[in-house]
Amino acid sequence: MESSKLKPVALVSMPTLSARFPSFQLGLLKPTLERAGIPAQPFSMFMYFGAHVGWRINETLADVYPCMVGEWLWTKAAFGDFADDDEYFRIYEGNFQTICEQAGCTVSDLRRIRDVAVPAFVEFCLDSVDWTRFGLVGLSVVFQQTLASIALARALKSRHPHLPVVMGGASFEDDIAEEIMRGCTEVDFVHCGDAEDTFPRLVRRLYAGESMRGLPGVMWRDGERIEYAGRAPNFADMNQTPVPDFDEYFYARREGGYDTYEGAKDVLIPIETARGCWWGMKNHCTFCGLNRAGMEFRAKDAEHVLEQLDALSRRYGILDFNAIDNIMAPDYVEDLFGRLARANTDIRIHYEIRPSLTRQQLRQMRMGGLFSVQPGVESFSTHVLKLMRKHTTGMRNLELIKWCTYYGINNLYNILVGFPGETVEDYAQQCEVVSKIPHWQAPWAIVKARADRGSPMFTEPEAQSITRLRPAPCYDFIFPKDRFDLRRVSYYFEHDTGCTVGDEQYEELFRAVADWQRRWHASPRPYLRYRKAWATIIIEDGRERPARTFTYNDEPAELYEFCADARTRKEIAARFGDAPWLDDALDEFTSQDLLIHLDKKYLSLALPENPYL
Repeated sequence: MESSKLKPVALVSMPTLSARFPSFQLGLLKPTLERAGIPAQPFSMFMYFGAHVGWRINETLADVYPCMVGEWLWTKAAFGDFADDDEYFRIYEGNFQTICEQAGCTVSDLRRIRDVAVPAFVEFCLDSVDWTRFGLVGLSVVFQQTLASIALARALKSRHPHLPVVMGGASFEDDIAEEIMRGCTEVDFVHCGDAEDTFPRLVRRLYAGESMRGLPGVMWRDGERIEYAGRAPNFADMNQTPVPDFDEYFYARREGGYDTYEGAKDVLIPIETARGCWWGMKNHCTFCGLNRAGMEFRAKDAEHVLEQLDALSRRYGILDFNAIDNIMAPDYVEDLFGRLARANTDIRIHYEIRPSLTRQQLRQMRMGGLFSVQPGVESFSTHVLKLMRKHTTGMRNLELIKWCTYYGINNLYNILVGFPGETVEDYAQQCEVVSKIPHWQAPWAIVKARADRGSPMFTEPEAQSITRLRPAPCYDFIFPKDRFDLRRVSYYFEHDTGCTVGDEQYEELFRAVADWQRRWHASPRPYLRYRKAWATIIIEDGRERPARTFTYNDEPAELYEFCADARTRKEIAARFGDAPWLDDALDEFTSQDLLIHLDKKYLSLALPENPYL
């Protein structure tokens, strides 16, 4: 069939998502289909939900809480009334206190949104689009979009029973996809895996009336049976992915009213420069459920990344970007950020990174526009890091936090607890470390490790001392148990973990981190900084009150600055010899908590006042 005669594909992204971020999935699928000669039109329906419930509420619900309220809101629209709401709110009482405080609403308001606003929004979705123009509706699903997508599919089938519906996205690996197909007859197909090659072929076959038999990535119905030829292969040549098209998002941002919301945030344009995880290919972190079958690492050449940044900044006049990669390609330190730095651009990029970057690398990347990172810090205990297969050290993590703080790189790291083989000493040591560094950026969160679907804690429970692995309680209130096997459709799980120290041992660290977070966000912040003369350093310590000042001259001053990067005793001796003053100076610095000794290395804790290091 000629492309000019093909019906377009409707590409839909439903709530519950933050309006700040365009859907990368829609942005990529549209040019992918068009390049294959198939017309497509995206619909960022999540951009209109705030007009129905209030933007403050929408942005709060878009965060992923353990209660998964962003899914629960759509239960009645997707499946009808099947669960005890009172029990749901009782189990997650703490979650809902936080949610209601952040959203400026009550639990009764949330019930009304589910019962009144959501059905009205589904009707809005039906009435605002002429769905008869399309030959296929594709529903893109990431976190907290599953039930809203099912609700729309159900409503579409009620009004347009012959309109095919396909779901796909990062949420769908084989197990979850099959369970959705079995429990949702309104879904005709589910696509699993990379879509560049196989999704256009699905559309071509559908429009030609051909069978999907043998087509990788496509789960479909043959009568009562679900057929599946396996996950679509990983797309190898990332240089061939098109520049995403976000035109419709910016239209929806205006038409949906988010632009006029007083709390609206500037756009952070998503880019994709790599898929998979090069570290996970070697050592799959025990708690990580990302990637699964897509672990194979594939990255764009830096030249193609620069072309993408140039095209998007020209088209939209925006210079802030969010790399949605699970990990940054190591070559980008020089090949991408080095070039951006030398070009003196004002482009800013967020990346997920390994915590092994040096001060010099961070400096170059900050000059090249790295303004925000999500690093795999997870702990300050080298022993615990080994247990979770991070293969980094507590000291290396401290260096990363120190220099991110100094260079003004927003550092969205977490602390995890609860790994088989951990000791009481691991947490006592971390509490001691935390007490010394309130002037460095605090963690985003501290939580117990979870056995997310796809993580080694989930796939190898015995090896990770995991027992009683069971779906998180929220799924009892999200999916009807008479239609779904919760063990196959859930992503989050609860479990018992053996060989750990017990919750009471975590309490002190949780309190220490909470205090650190409070002080970091207070005004004025704690500080520990130094200024340098020719052979003198003056350290100003405002971590506690009253503030203190220390002055060191000549060799001790040089030693302190030498330990700006972590140094072993052997490295220090090689630099200064084994002069009698050396150990006295190290003892002085550590006794005053100006220097930390960890993993047989010394690291100075004061940040330079000089902004040019």
